Amino acid sequence: MIMKQNMQVWHDHNSLWEKFLDWNPQLFRELKGKLKTRNVVVAAAISIITQFVIVISLLSELPEADPKGLLEYQTGRYAFGYGTNNLLYTKDMLDNWMINWQLLWLDLFMILSIISIFALLIVGTYMLIDDTVKEESRGTLNFIRLTPQSSGSILLGKILGVPILLYTVILLFVPLHLMAGLGARIPLTLIIGFDAVIIASCAFCYSLALLWSLMNFGLSGFKPWLASGAVGFILSTTTMALVHGGSLSQAMFDWLFLFNPAMVLSYLIDATSISQTKIDFLSAENLGELLFYGQALWTKASIGIGLMLCNLTLWTYWCWSVLKRRFYNPENTLVSKTQSYWLTGWLMAIALGFTLQQDNNGLLTSNFVILQCCLFIWGLALIALLSPHRQALYDWARYRHQKSKNGNVLWKELIFGENSPSTIAVAINLAIAIAYITPSIFLMLGEDKQQIFLGFILNAGCILLCAVVAQLILTAKTRKRAVWSTITVFSMIVVPPLCLGVAEIAPETSPQAWLFSFIPTIAAEYATFSTAILAVSLQWFVISLVGLQMTRKLRQAGASETKMLFSQSR
Repeated sequence: MIMKQNMQVWHDHNSLWEKFLDWNPQLFRELKGKLKTRNVVVAAAISIITQFVIVISLLSELPEADPKGLLEYQTGRYAFGYGTNNLLYTKDMLDNWMINWQLLWLDLFMILSIISIFALLIVGTYMLIDDTVKEESRGTLNFIRLTPQSSGSILLGKILGVPILLYTVILLFVPLHLMAGLGARIPLTLIIGFDAVIIASCAFCYSLALLWSLMNFGLSGFKPWLASGAVGFILSTTTMALVHGGSLSQAMFDWLFLFNPAMVLSYLIDATSISQTKIDFLSAENLGELLFYGQALWTKASIGIGLMLCNLTLWTYWCWSVLKRRFYNPENTLVSKTQSYWLTGWLMAIALGFTLQQDNNGLLTSNFVILQCCLFIWGLALIALLSPHRQALYDWARYRHQKSKNGNVLWKELIFGENSPSTIAVAINLAIAIAYITPSIFLMLGEDKQQIFLGFILNAGCILLCAVVAQLILTAKTRKRAVWSTITVFSMIVVPPLCLGVAEIAPETSPQAWLFSFIPTIAAEYATFSTAILAVSLQWFVISLVGLQMTRKLRQAGASETKMLFSQSR
């Protein structure tokens, strides 16, 4: 009987194990490779030693014991104090030092929270990219692609499995972290909300990290360092702004705070009712300065945490959709043209909301200039996301010659087609952005509205010129076309203003030259209406010439490919 029971338990255990293997074989592969006894012991030791050092360092701030009553006073951070000297420890009626234990617990909670955020987002990003790059260099990533697993299963297995030792370190923080939060009298619901924001941040950051690791542009060894460095820079700058309790930028840069879980700590500190003189951190009251379309949506913890979760979830959705598209076909463009239109509209809706935070005309004008620069960067990103390479373009050109009789309309191909040239799609994305922004320019700005509007139009023309030149270079037969395309676009952006600066040609004296740079707004206020019209016309004339040259090359390529196929069929 006992043997039968043991056999039944063993069978049930094996069934559960087999179900786990069937659910996500990639996760099992990662766990099997990472969860060695030695690795787990080292991870646990790092977590325990870190917590011990933090607790000891905080306890060292407490006053010295004074059993004989010889010390009249002591100072320290955890004193209740009185009057203006809130660092002076006082004694109770039993001659014991009065200690602000709630503040000590809050400090412990804050330190553990900041360490967890930085470790999960920076170290986790590095680990994921480094693992994927190594697998790609060894060729095992192509082997994984050939397995019957879905792309979602493989990617989820990597996100859950690769940083498993880091998860072990952070999970061992949880008991002390929870104890510290409750000891600081933070409501349990807010602690759970904070943990949910951290999880959402990890989901977004890790999805973006995997997408970055699948980008084929060389520099494989630097990919982990570049990505983790960028994450570290954004986290450091936004956290420092929060820690010093300073005012927000009141510009589009405030959007970055929604990607840093440390922003939620403002609500948790506010819930403790500890005096702000003791906590040098941005208060929940100051978050009322953060506006979205002129509305202060971040003053209540429930709404603020909910909006942060929505922001991170939507970004994770976009990253995940691009990841699944890219994983099985690295030669595909990163996003489809239809996806890019929705993405541009969504980005502009959010970016404009953070731009309209000022009532002062001069400051609002500066915010629109920042938005213009960000649109320029997004335009360059669209060129990289949507531009197909030579073989895909030639295949599309051949397809057009072979299938033209089947009712395929050229304009539909250019707007929605996967491998068609990207110039029209980039132009539509820019039109969507400018059409959405323009009403706010004329409604919110005063005398600067014409200057700002002209800057957006000229900026769009500059992006389109870069797009058509980049696409033309990608059709060439030379090797490393992507590298040459990047260098050319970079030169088109940097060289003109650099030459004008070296020649000491100021926008005030010669606005015509500066109108063709990537920062035309600085010269738009000095340009006459006729000069502006001439600049826009000349810009579009050059775009048309380059576009016609690219069209001619594609027609020739399509015709030659078709002739080659007919000759082979005969």
